[in-house]
Amino acid sequence: MNKKILLPVMICSMVLLAACGKQSSKSNDTQSQSTQSSATKSSAKSRQKPVKKHEDITMNLKQIQKGDYSSLLHGNWKMIGAKVNYHKGNGLEFDRSQVDGQISITKDKIVDGPLTLKSNSVSVDGNEEIAEVQNNGKTLSISTNNTDEKNWSITFYPAGTSNEYNNGSKNLITVWMSDDNYTEVFEEQNSDNNSKSSFMPKEKTKSSSLWNASKDEKLSSFIDKWSVTMDQDYDKYDGVNDIETSTGTTYPRDLSNVTVNGQSSSIGWSKNGKGDYEYNVVAIYNHDGDVPPLPNHITYFFAYHNDEPVVLVDQSRDGTPDLTETQNAQLNAGFNRIAEN
Repeated sequence: MNKKILLPVMICSMVLLAACGKQSSKSNDTQSQSTQSSATKSSAKSRQKPVKKHEDITMNLKQIQKGDYSSLLHGNWKMIGAKVNYHKGNGLEFDRSQVDGQISITKDKIVDGPLTLKSNSVSVDGNEEIAEVQNNGKTLSISTNNTDEKNWSITFYPAGTSNEYNNGSKNLITVWMSDDNYTEVFEEQNSDNNSKSSFMPKEKTKSSSLWNASKDEKLSSFIDKWSVTMDQDYDKYDGVNDIETSTGTTYPRDLSNVTVNGQSSSIGWSKNGKGDYEYNVVAIYNHDGDVPPLPNHITYFFAYHNDEPVVLVDQSRDGTPDLTETQNAQLNAGFNRIAEN
């Protein structure tokens, strides 16, 4: 071949090969950058924390039995009803209208009115009781064991446990009182893993009033329901017209002539729970009996003593009336709940 023709051809070939090399190098760099970018994004995604779905926390029976109530602090506990016997021939029935109860739960203590559960030690009105524990793996019950037939029992139902109150849809706590065979039912609602406590006590206001019309209305409603369980009718002092009992005592006028727990004490009527008396009475309810020996009566005085709620009762038939603190746990618990809210 003519050398003059071959030389230009070789030069052109070399130029084309150089251009292809640069293009190939450029293409490889682009692919490498693309691959690196994808790897970086994939790595970034893999480093992201997975989003946890919110789940309700089931109560831990083993912890509760040991006195650790942390698993109960992830929601708001509300009373959804009470199991009660209205003596209508229907026996015990679940009444969803009775929702005025309140339970206080912290990490190491549960309080419902006069009942306190702490490390499986049960106290009623500050007096420690003998307790029995029953844990069948599904429910846990802690009960008092008194021979005087005045007993309490608190039972824990984890969500998913079959029961007659909410079909196991949510965590439940029931509080049973032997007086009148009355059971309060509390349900955990609006579970929130960030909650520190299921019960946030209301701050006490600096108001000089301990009692008001709203509380008086709640007490009246409570007495209406409670009296049915006792099969008794009660008349309420209206703040104007004195109540005369079947034995002839007239209240609140005759409060100046009574003793309290066998001692002469200052006691009198007060609209707001405040006053100069040792016992400031905010409500009076009277029942005149119709079963011999007659006459007889049961008169309850709802009062504040040193700014603390107390229920006194008078059942005297003659002589100086002596008021004593009632032993009816349900009545005490009801008044305490209303007075403290």
